Amino acid sequence: MFLRNVTSEAGKLISKRAVLLLVILALITGGMAYGLTRIEVKTSVDMLLSKDDPVSIHNERFQKQFGGESLVLLLRGDDNLLLNGDALREMNALQQELAATEKVYSVTSPVSLAGVFAEQAERQMTQMQQQIAEQVQQAMAEGAAAAKASGGDEEQQAQAADAAKQKVEQAIAAQYGEQIRQMNELGELSATNTAFVRYALFDESGAPQTAVAPLLPEDGQSVLYNIQLDSGLTMQQMAEVTDELERIIAEHPIEHSNSLFSGIPAISKTIEDFIAQDIVTMLLTVIVLMVIVLLVVFPVRWRLLSLPVVLTGMIWVFGLMGYIGMPLSIATMALLPILIGLGTDFALQFHNRYEEELVKTEDSSKAVTHAVKHMAPAVGIAVIIMAAGFLTLLLSEMPMIKEFGLMLAVGVCIMYTVSLLLLLPVLVLRDRKGIKLRKGKKGNAVERGLGALAKNVIERPKLMLVIPVVIAIAGFSVDYKLNVESNIEKLMPQNAPALIEMNEIRQVLGSTLTLDWMVEAEDVTRPEVIKWMDTFQKRADTENREISSSSSIVSAMSAVQPNIAAADSSVIGNVLDQLPSELTAPLLSPDRRMAHIVFTLENISTQEQEKLLGRLEQNMDLPEGVNASPVGIQVLQVKSLNGLTDSRHTSLISGLLAILIGLFIVYRNIKRAFFPLLPIILVNGWSTALLFVLGIDINPLTAVLGALVLGIGTEFTILLMERYLEEKANGMNTEAAIITAMTKVGRAISASGLTVVGGFSALLFTNFEVVKLFGVTTVMDTLLCLLSTLIVLPAIIVLLDKDKETVNADDHLAVPSLVKE
Repeated sequence: MFLRNVTSEAGKLISKRAVLLLVILALITGGMAYGLTRIEVKTSVDMLLSKDDPVSIHNERFQKQFGGESLVLLLRGDDNLLLNGDALREMNALQQELAATEKVYSVTSPVSLAGVFAEQAERQMTQMQQQIAEQVQQAMAEGAAAAKASGGDEEQQAQAADAAKQKVEQAIAAQYGEQIRQMNELGELSATNTAFVRYALFDESGAPQTAVAPLLPEDGQSVLYNIQLDSGLTMQQMAEVTDELERIIAEHPIEHSNSLFSGIPAISKTIEDFIAQDIVTMLLTVIVLMVIVLLVVFPVRWRLLSLPVVLTGMIWVFGLMGYIGMPLSIATMALLPILIGLGTDFALQFHNRYEEELVKTEDSSKAVTHAVKHMAPAVGIAVIIMAAGFLTLLLSEMPMIKEFGLMLAVGVCIMYTVSLLLLLPVLVLRDRKGIKLRKGKKGNAVERGLGALAKNVIERPKLMLVIPVVIAIAGFSVDYKLNVESNIEKLMPQNAPALIEMNEIRQVLGSTLTLDWMVEAEDVTRPEVIKWMDTFQKRADTENREISSSSSIVSAMSAVQPNIAAADSSVIGNVLDQLPSELTAPLLSPDRRMAHIVFTLENISTQEQEKLLGRLEQNMDLPEGVNASPVGIQVLQVKSLNGLTDSRHTSLISGLLAILIGLFIVYRNIKRAFFPLLPIILVNGWSTALLFVLGIDINPLTAVLGALVLGIGTEFTILLMERYLEEKANGMNTEAAIITAMTKVGRAISASGLTVVGGFSALLFTNFEVVKLFGVTTVMDTLLCLLSTLIVLPAIIVLLDKDKETVNADDHLAVPSLVKE
């Protein structure tokens, strides 16, 4: 009684203060509209794993030492670009400008290595010249001293010094003459001298030297630039630096070559651009679809009124996201059509009941009071239960899913509030002067059809349940067979330029799929640590066919000292001193407390990567004082798989429990609490069977289908259940109450279900394949929810609800008094 009294008073307030309510809502909408300007797009991999996860923590420390995300520039030419003087000078200028760009951590290329080798050669030549000068000076001094000691005069001493000088010079010529001659023939020792570059980077056969071969693919015909960005950059900063790098590359065209530029930051920037485009496309599409659906399936006056009401609600939702700093991602962009569909659903329920009451009373004030009295609690209960189901997504380990679940829960509450406080005042003002209505006696075709369906369900309830139950059991039995996919590249538009260029780069380089390992110790160059890294690396290469190659500081040192794993500290130190910093920097931190092992993989699935990662972690056999952890983008993606699958089932089970508890609190009857839930449990089984048959992967979006089905489906079943209980409390028997509920609220549920389908259909017009698949499955699942509500729920009620209400219609929500028939 209390709830009905409150909502009845709220209905009177809406009727009396309609204009004031509209003014207040207009002011709030204006404030929320400003929040839209503060929304940011976020596409980084930290959407996949929480920042508090150990892998994320390790990865952040790793990036501080070795740089953040990387970009790749590949220059392809018909001939060896490095042996073309003009091209070499332009590439050197490009190298210097790229390296000088703000927020760029390092740029490694054959040109940069040639510059390092030139500096080393220059130092060696200078040292050699100093040593020669010192040896000559010393020999001359010793010769003169010897002549003086034997009693020679100044002339004899000069002759002795000159003879000593010639002897030393002859010895030096014998030892270093060829090297000096060769260096003199090369000319200037610099990265812009073609002769020196040929000597430094290629062997006698013209093949790239081992140390630089990874940067000179296709036997030196192509040139690779690895561009490492600073760690800790925001997506906005990465987008800005990517734009700047693209500008620099465009300003340094290399003749007779073409360039390919890509990497995670470039791919992320492309995703952001597509998200911005898709939001506009989906908004326009959903408006068109909703207009069509409302015109076809909702036969009331001002049937399109729900649309501007819902768009107002969307301003509130996305404006709130801007104020609280909730970003747009691949997941949260799906909020737009989903909330428009659900919001229209709520608005239709209020609009439908208002029109029904207006026909009875022909008084707008009474109509709105009665509509709010009966529908506000019913829809409100559905919204609360729905939000509870969505909030179970907060149990996910994936930040993107948590944000999606939170905003779904908040969004449906906002859409309910706006539908209640905006749509009804407009209808009251429209009808305040009165309006003549034609009352139909037999109802429209939809009501007649639903009435016929209700009679069939009542006559054959067991038959109506057999096939749905069998299909649901089959669906649940194949759940474990569903494939899981979290590869960020497969979640984006496949026609994205950055992804296309990355795939072209892979055709040249082979696989770019890597697993990174961070090794930590007081000194990772200690012999025992070097030996462990060598053993771990070789064992991983040998025992796992998925690994095509690997590299580490041990690999770099082995090029100079083949048996480095058996060397002592002095040898290791000497070898490290000989290696250029550009080669050691990506593999060894300056303080030598952290090392980096890279495993390059074949093009294997994410599931295979997960299994490989598990094997590597189990077989580390770490020596005392050494820590090793998997890090990097690929590891973040792989580690997110467990959270994706586990949270899917956890959120579904948690959602079922939350909804069951909520319904029990509402109905205070465990049996009736199960009634709205059982049809939706079956829908989840049907949905799983659908995914299996269609071959749709579980991904960050389809992982939330369970919670989405629970929320949407439970709303349909609760509304039908509420109308059934209302009619039964008014004295009808079970069969009559079901028929009335089906013909009255069933019409609104059918219309709202189709509008939800219309909203979700907008997801099919996105560039993101994963969102399209999500759209297909949500459209089908919504139709299944509607079907289950109209067939399975009535059948369950007929079979199981043998109770009889003895209280009046106003009390059934608060204190139901039930006795056996």
